[in-house]
Amino acid sequence: MKWKDLSGQERYHVIQMAKEGKVSIKELCQSFGVSRQTLKTAMDKADRAAMEALTPKSPGRKCKSKEQAQAEAMKQQKEELQKELDLWKQKYEVAMTFVDIHKKLLNGESLSEDRMEPKGSGKKKKRKRHRNPRSAKTTGPDRTATEVAKGGDG
Repeated sequence: MKWKDLSGQERYHVIQMAKEGKVSIKELCQSFGVSRQTLKTAMDKADRAAMEALTPKSPGRKCKSKEQAQAEAMKQQKEELQKELDLWKQKYEVAMTFVDIHKKLLNGESLSEDRMEPKGSGKKKKRKRHRNPRSAKTTGPDRTATEVAKGGDG
């Protein structure tokens, strides 16, 4: 089997055989189709990884980077400002309503219509359709024989 086809665990076993000296490096290189330099590089990587894994580290989670902390703070600030903006919009609408009411009172207009339907609500009153009773035709089994004779078939 070739070196490039081996999994990480299989490569590690090859490196262990080379370190223990059970099989010579020359024979391992020939049987796995790998150069001495590649095998030596793999052995060095394994040593460095083992040392890094055994190095004591501070307990707990890694702290956030400055950029992440700054981005999170900015996001929170944006949310607070959005809430404040919504509050000011609401206050503005209330103030404008009071201004409109005051103007109407000064002009002597009635306020009762405005209470029923706020200005700009987008709702329109439906108009009732009055059908002409003379143009309505009776259909179905309720018709009498004289009505059918007068009206014809159609």
